[in-house]
Amino acid sequence: MNHLLWLLSGCMLCILMTACDGDTRNRRAERGDNYVSDPDHLFFMNTRSRDYRSTTVEEGIDVFRHGDLEGEHELLIRNNWLEDRAELLLDGRVLSTTEARRLRDQLGSGNDTLELTTDTQREAVAAVLTDYLRLVGN
Repeated sequence: MNHLLWLLSGCMLCILMTACDGDTRNRRAERGDNYVSDPDHLFFMNTRSRDYRSTTVEEGIDVFRHGDLEGEHELLIRNNWLEDRAELLLDGRVLSTTEARRLRDQLGSGNDTLELTTDTQREAVAAVLTDYLRLVGN
């Protein structure tokens, strides 16, 4: 009888673990490159968002602009927390995660085309790119 209870308890535990597996990688693949998991969203909001000015553009959508970015290029993170998605916009154009990674790599090597005039701007752009990629789990 004890073995039956133990077996039944083990089966229930397996069912619960399967139902609550937190399989973020598969959910991200299903939802796309701009999917934001709850842990990534919480990290950004609690740790990184202090470096940004935020504006609510409509219900559930906040736009984040880095405090040190002033100039001719507008680089911002648009966070649609109701849909668990975020986008990176450069001068009004949505960048893919591949483009964001490429720009971050170019920025690090000095081969970017942004023509940033100060080290502060360069560091702010690097921070935005890193924060966005971390937000979407890349």
